[in-house]
Amino acid sequence: MNLTFAGDGRFWACAFLGLGLPVCLALAWVGQPGETPSALDAFVRLARIAAFLSLGVAALAVATRGRAALFALLCWPASLAAASGPDGLVLALAALAAALLSPRPMTGRYRPARLAGATLAIALVVLARPACAPLAGMLLVPFPPPGRLARTCRERLPLAALALLPALLPALSAASLGTPHPAGAGHGPMALPVPLPGFLSGLWAVALLVPLVALRRGPLPPRAERLWLSGGALLGLWLMVGAQALAPAGGPGGLQIRDLLPLAPMPILAFARGRIGTAAALRWPALLPVLAAALDAVALPMIALRP
Repeated sequence: MNLTFAGDGRFWACAFLGLGLPVCLALAWVGQPGETPSALDAFVRLARIAAFLSLGVAALAVATRGRAALFALLCWPASLAAASGPDGLVLALAALAAALLSPRPMTGRYRPARLAGATLAIALVVLARPACAPLAGMLLVPFPPPGRLARTCRERLPLAALALLPALLPALSAASLGTPHPAGAGHGPMALPVPLPGFLSGLWAVALLVPLVALRRGPLPPRAERLWLSGGALLGLWLMVGAQALAPAGGPGGLQIRDLLPLAPMPILAFARGRIGTAAALRWPALLPVLAAALDAVALPMIALRP
């Protein structure tokens, strides 16, 4: 079954905003039961949530491939729980960078703006999380044909170097590596301030796995690009594990799933399939993450706000 309305970026952006907002607001105020946040703390949380949602809407609106996967990444409960802290901004910026670099081929009058926006987004991510430096590898795809390799290298390599520049600033890097997680982020690998019901966990597992198996229409990026981006994500994982191992004792808690989420846009960009022709219709498995997010929008605020 094809669902034409669901292929448009406006649908995914509106679904993310409408379903993500109530969960973000509910989870932001249940971090520390019994404590009333100050006016300044409440304003900071609201500003971070607004920035996270705005960047997510922009990412889903400008993406040309992988919208369903980016939606699932941004609407995952661990992502929404991080929206009121600095981790949410890092994730949203990484998703926006991948969305800006999703067109294949990268042509048209908006190409310079897309490259500049992706470079800025990745530089900000690297400034906050130096271990995410491999995200700069996204600026080198799609790979050019052999005849245009030199020209593309002259254009793309300076952008990648610019995006990596914040990682070379020792003082800023040391400070951001030691950035603690926001208060009230919860405990355990999922870092949720409320327990996720078993049926929602199962639904999210189905929503993430079924589209991988059922949606096989459209061309994949070349194998070289898939290997390049997957290798970059593995390098980022290695850097995060190494940074955690070298962290001083008594510092922030161990590595959590949300720490790895900013690397997820790399495999999404690597395996997002292109459209066949000009049709924007999607089949129903692509909407499973929307169903899971809709149930989250009902269940998680009720759980978070119950006495």
